[in-house]
Amino acid sequence: MHPKQQVALYHLYRLYRLEEEGKFESDEEGISCGFNTVHLKWYLLTIFRVVDMSAAIPCLVDRWSEENNNIMLTWKQNEDNLEPSQDIRKRCCSESLKLLQKIQGVPADTERLKLEMTVSYNTLLFSLGFSNPSEIEESLNHTLLRALEAAGSQVSCCDPVRLWEAVLQTFGTSVYAPFVHRLLLIQWALWLMHCQLERILTLLTQINHKREHSAPVNLQTETRNLALSMEEDSSLRVAMAAKDLKDLLHICTVICQGVEQMKMEKFSEALEAFQEAKGLPSPRSLLAQIHTLTGQSFAKLGQPHCALHFYRKAVEVDCACHSALYQSALVFRQLGNSKAEIEALHLLYSAVQLQSDKSSPSASLVSPAMLLGGEQMTFISKVPSSSIILHILAHTCVFNGSISDGVEYYLDLLASLQSDGKNLVSTADGTSFPRIPVVYLEAGFALLKAQRYSDALVVCEEVITSTLDLIPERLLLDAVEKQKISDSDVVLDKVDFVLWAGAAHLLQAQAHWKLKDTKEAITNFTRAINQLVKVFIKQKDWKQKHLGNTEAMVERMVTLEAAKGQALAGRGLCFLERGQLKEALRDLHLSLQMSPGCKNTEMWLTEVLWRLDRREEASAHWREAHSTSDTPKSINLPLYLQAWQEDTAFDFTDLKKKIDEYIHAKNVMT
Repeated sequence: MHPKQQVALYHLYRLYRLEEEGKFESDEEGISCGFNTVHLKWYLLTIFRVVDMSAAIPCLVDRWSEENNNIMLTWKQNEDNLEPSQDIRKRCCSESLKLLQKIQGVPADTERLKLEMTVSYNTLLFSLGFSNPSEIEESLNHTLLRALEAAGSQVSCCDPVRLWEAVLQTFGTSVYAPFVHRLLLIQWALWLMHCQLERILTLLTQINHKREHSAPVNLQTETRNLALSMEEDSSLRVAMAAKDLKDLLHICTVICQGVEQMKMEKFSEALEAFQEAKGLPSPRSLLAQIHTLTGQSFAKLGQPHCALHFYRKAVEVDCACHSALYQSALVFRQLGNSKAEIEALHLLYSAVQLQSDKSSPSASLVSPAMLLGGEQMTFISKVPSSSIILHILAHTCVFNGSISDGVEYYLDLLASLQSDGKNLVSTADGTSFPRIPVVYLEAGFALLKAQRYSDALVVCEEVITSTLDLIPERLLLDAVEKQKISDSDVVLDKVDFVLWAGAAHLLQAQAHWKLKDTKEAITNFTRAINQLVKVFIKQKDWKQKHLGNTEAMVERMVTLEAAKGQALAGRGLCFLERGQLKEALRDLHLSLQMSPGCKNTEMWLTEVLWRLDRREEASAHWREAHSTSDTPKSINLPLYLQAWQEDTAFDFTDLKKKIDEYIHAKNVMT
């Protein structure tokens, strides 16, 4: 060896020793000669690139192998802890990456290929939880290209599929096959994270190319019959055994296929995939999710009882499977079993709260959640937030008559919203959680039903105060004019402010009426009416038109009309009780114009007409009242506007007797 080459080799060896001892924290650290470490390595290597380095490198290989094994030992000890540390995982990732950079700082050679591919495998495994997938794939491709370079092969194209084709042809049957196959698992994981099933199929087909394909190639068959070399080299430790990673990739791929079939509404095909997944080794949490997905498929196929069976199995396997509880609640609602729905929602809310109290990030090196990706996991384990669950629970309780429970849930929800510091009239955030004033109004309605009238007054006052400066003096709508989406959203917000304030006054009026304060009730009914009439539509036939081209606007206007009808009916009832019959007659007539077909309003109008000695009209309204249902079925009103007349008990026994006598006498005379 030339003396200069000997000197260069000595300095190169010394440079690696200094890096190992931590004297150079990064490649950017300067050294005395003015070069950074990367530049110096390049300079030294170019001096003796043509020289056989076999005499100098073995000592470095031994050191690098020992360093790799020490990193893996640290990781394994961390894995064995009851609460594995994320910091140790990050440190192992950083140290493994530095080691890989050292190894790849010298020319590729088959003698170091096993070490390099092992360290690359470990580094990429650690990186899956921290790095950008594109950066991981770039590092993987670099390792593969160096492997081909060491074997004397070259690939002109960097396309991953073509690159893998060349790598598998070069090393597929060699002693390097187990190391190549480990890297192939990383590629499989990267593509699975982005649900690139076609690419995975192409990759796995290349491995199975020697097997005769008597049937059409499909991913389930390829994964089932996949023949990979899983031998481990005891001298080179790995962060995760290749067989364990392969088994996890297999089951997650099958699940991903099933989910994709569900998205395409091919539920029978999805069931086949989930049936296969259930027969594969998997963590308990993942098996529970498979049962849940099976239940969802049965629910979509119109078999709710089969769905409930698998949801129950999911909870039995993993009591923390929140999606199974949530899906159970949805099925119970579909079946009309409100008691079971409420119980499922209560269990779900308790479980979510318990998890949030003890939540900690998973230290698992590769998890199903990581492999299936965010979009897939959202579909698989979709569960509303704790606030949404609590709202659904409160709403369901009140709607189905469990008033006391509903009130407590609503009060807990209001306390949670206040602790979060959310603005009462904040804009919608894109979730299914209702606007906060709606929650307050529903809580006010629940308190009213629970006969907690003073509390209802306080809650509704919050809505009135918060919307006071946001309500327009007058809002004129044109049913014909088309609006931009942005303009339509602004108008919708203004209509909402009017509706919320009017509904709050309406609930307060009902509370005062219950407290036998008809004077204050009339005042609040009037305030509700004055608020609600601020929105006016030019066209009388607006219900037949596409108001602002949005169904949401039509829904708001129908709700406004119903609220006005309730406010007028309530004020009319108060006037009736105070003996102000003409005012009562006016309001009840107007109420029926707003909300035709309301039986209670018809009955009150009959009472007013009878007292005004308008017997013929009274008997006609009596007959009409008994030929209509209690409320129009076509209007789907918010909870806080559900018919309150059922609570306004009014004894019509005497009126019925008088009208029957009047009709009988009239028939006798004719």
